[in-house]
Amino acid sequence: MIKLLMISVLIVLIGLYCFKSDIHTVRMVGVLELILGAVTLFVALKSLLDKNPQVVMDESGIMDNRILKNSIAWHQIQKMELTVVNNQKVLKLNVSDKFKNENFKWLFAKTAAVRLNQNPKTVLLNLDQLKINYSTLNGYLASRDSDFIPNDVNKNLTGLEKFLNKLLY
Repeated sequence: MIKLLMISVLIVLIGLYCFKSDIHTVRMVGVLELILGAVTLFVALKSLLDKNPQVVMDESGIMDNRILKNSIAWHQIQKMELTVVNNQKVLKLNVSDKFKNENFKWLFAKTAAVRLNQNPKTVLLNLDQLKINYSTLNGYLASRDSDFIPNDVNKNLTGLEKFLNKLLY
C-alpha cells in the first residue's frame, strides 16, 4: 500500500502541474489526473489505516478479506505452497472443484478474470504487504491436513530486500 500511496501522490502532483497550464486540453487532463489521484489516494489511505486482519486462518479455513466473500474451507484445499511470484510473497492454494469463482469479490473477479479462467483451481493470496511471522505461518500450515510445501520465501531476495524485511516485519 505504500507503493500505491506514493503513486497516488505522484498522480496528484502531475495533475496539479497540468491543471495550471493555459492550454485547455492539458487542463482537462490535469482535472482527470486529480480525480484519479484522489481516488487512488483514498483507496491507499483506507487500506493503510484499516487495522482489521486481512488474512485470517482458523479451524474453518482461510479467509482473505481483500478478495474473498467466504473463507476457503480446509477440505477444499488440496495443496498449499508459500512461494514468491513476481517478486511478491504469496500463499499459493490449489483448491478442489468444490471451490467456485463466485467466492471472489466482484472487483477482484473482474480484474483477475483472465488469470482465473486460465487456472481456476489456483488461488494466490498476496502476503507481501502484510506483517507476518513466516516461521509461525510455516508451522501452522504444516499442521493442517492439506499437502503443504514449506519454502523459505526470503531465499530469493536481494540483500536490500532481506534488510527491509527484517526492518519491517
